[in-house]
Order: sequence, then structure tokens, then C-alpha cells
Amino acid sequence: MSQHYKNFLSLLERWPIDKSKVGRDLGQYLRDQLTAVLGSSNIVAVKDDRLQKQFRSLENIVNDVHGNRYPRTLNSTATGLSGEQCREVLSTEFLQILQKKD
Repeated sequence: MSQHYKNFLSLLERWPIDKSKVGRDLGQYLRDQLTAVLGSSNIVAVKDDRLQKQFRSLENIVNDVHGNRYPRTLNSTATGLSGEQCREVLSTEFLQILQKKD
């Protein structure tokens, strides 16, 4: 098994899946991409430096590096909604309700 594959698997074990965004979740998308890129026979064709850069970027996100380095002073968003309200509005269930009303 490739070292890249092991690194990405350990990263994805720490990456949550948002059940409220079925078919639109970043965690699930990353898992699908890992299977497509690293699970294929083209693993030799993948550029090592590019893959390492992508891994480090995703690792920074999952470890909340920038969120910890630059903590937010306000709990509101540009819309005036709280983080929880934004999650509810972006959920698949809420989007289906909006589509039914149209």
C-alpha cells in the first residue's frame, strides 16, 4: 500500500461527514476522490509534490490550524445568522423544502 494512501486514510478518519448534506458533503467527496485517484493503477502517475501539498492543505483544514491561529472575535456571519442557523439553511432537508415551495 502506498504511503500516500495511508496518509490520506489517516486524515479522512479524522474528517467528519455531515449527514445533513447528503450528496454535497466535502468529507464524502474527499473519500470518493481518494478512491478514484489513489485506488487506481495510476498511482505512479500522480506527482508526489502535488499530492503532498494537497495532503498538507487538507490536514491544515481538519486540524483547524488557521482557525486556531486567527480566532474569531465575533460569532455572527455576514448574513447575521449564527453558525448553527447557517448549517440548518445549508442542509439538504431545508433545500428540499425550498424546492417544493417553488
